[in-house]
Amino acid sequence: MASKVYFIEASLSDGERKLSDKAVKLFKAGKFANCFSENDFTAVKIHVGEDGNTTYLKADCLKGLVKELLASKAKPFLTDASTLYIGRRHNAIDHTVLASKHGFDYAGLGIPFIVPDGLFGNSGVEVEVNCEVNKKVFIASELMKCQSLLSIAHFTGHLATCFGATIKTLGMGCASKEGKLKQHSSLKLQINDNCVLCGVCYKHCPADAITLGKVKAHIDQDKCIGCAECLAACRFTAVDSDWGQQNEVLQKSMAEHALGVLKGKENKAVFFNFIISVTKDCDCFDAKDMPNIIDDIGIVASTDPVAIDKASLDLAEAKGKKKLPQLVGNSELNPRYQIEHAERIGLGSADYELVGVD
Repeated sequence: MASKVYFIEASLSDGERKLSDKAVKLFKAGKFANCFSENDFTAVKIHVGEDGNTTYLKADCLKGLVKELLASKAKPFLTDASTLYIGRRHNAIDHTVLASKHGFDYAGLGIPFIVPDGLFGNSGVEVEVNCEVNKKVFIASELMKCQSLLSIAHFTGHLATCFGATIKTLGMGCASKEGKLKQHSSLKLQINDNCVLCGVCYKHCPADAITLGKVKAHIDQDKCIGCAECLAACRFTAVDSDWGQQNEVLQKSMAEHALGVLKGKENKAVFFNFIISVTKDCDCFDAKDMPNIIDDIGIVASTDPVAIDKASLDLAEAKGKKKLPQLVGNSELNPRYQIEHAERIGLGSADYELVGVD
């Protein structure tokens, strides 16, 4: 049986208040309030946007959804786990300050922001999944204690997974640093002859894995954690990876971590994807005004994390009139690995019915 994915047309030009209202229409159309009970500790998984990024999903777009959770008498809180790379989201203190700066706090939305994996991102819980890549996954500890979850994802391109939406928001965004390391460990990066020894990759590497030689930089594979910060930072296309096999393993591991996140939350999780301001790279980039790769489409919502991502991908490719790898500029990436594997391991169904909402 096809999973229902509720859809409403929306654009950044609508303004944040109207986007919030449209998200509420989907919430009511799907009768998602039934997934949240009185006194549930409810994680509202978000991405607060990296410092300097301007295309992330703004806090005011979520006001209506937060009010719906409060009306259900749940105990919601905003949350996002720490990053592997060095930045404003690398530890709980800097992350919380940035979240507040961007309006993701009690003053802005009426509920607190809580980092779920401790001060340094190493507070995780081992969850058994018995899947192809991982027998056990590592999830932020406080997320596993919650009774319910509302995931709010911004659909964008991604340099390693081709796109990021609900599966990535769950699998990567809810993993502890140990879980993130397991997912990225498949990426083996190396410096090519385009290197001009500018030193930017050296400065951005969180693992001290890069040294600057006489001719070009060098990555120590024993130290490299596969976070791809060097790839993101390089302006000279001097960082290579074998995207074929490595990309597949990364996406499979990400889907398996998403499965771990939802253990114990069966029928108690709802997922939203905002398919607006769709950029080539994700909201972890600290770049200002990144250009869109497709026109704005709208908002989708479902209780099936696989169906919502498959619907989002289909909508994006239809709007762009190209396959997503072409839209993000890397034909070696395959965005369907995460969807196909997620369906195979029982995370959800790729078979969906798109239900339009006015």
